[in-house]
Amino acid sequence: MPSQETLRQHKTLALFGERLLTPDCWFCNRHSAAVAVAAGLFAAWLPLPMHTLVAIALALIFKGYLPLAIAMVWVNNPLTLAPMFYLAYRVGARLLGSPEIDFAGSLEEEALALALPLFTGCLLLGLGSALLGWLLTRLGWRWKIQLSWLLRKQNREP
Repeated sequence: MPSQETLRQHKTLALFGERLLTPDCWFCNRHSAAVAVAAGLFAAWLPLPMHTLVAIALALIFKGYLPLAIAMVWVNNPLTLAPMFYLAYRVGARLLGSPEIDFAGSLEEEALALALPLFTGCLLLGLGSALLGWLLTRLGWRWKIQLSWLLRKQNREP
């Protein structure tokens, strides 16, 4: 982990100020882990540069574990970028009832025709994956605790 002084001096992270250094954002518990997974997965679906900054902002707002939020953004990487955004476009186009694009016009027309279905699909899949990630993290954490309690109980019995 980078030191607090390194984080303070980082130009891009300066926009978060001292809030970036609050201890709540660097402590992992059931709530902060679930929030971090949700923030990272939501940010990963956004067709914008600087996904990590979005994940950091969401983790700071909702008190998520920052390292995990940053790591979850990497679900969207050079190998998964095209399939994720193609899926988002298809979902958005189907939801909006948009016709298939011919790609015979100018680049500006094609970009405008792609934009609304792509953003719609990205928001829908981002919200869905964030909710699913949050829920699975909470359930997984609870299952791990219950399993620990069960094993502890079994070890105490003669």
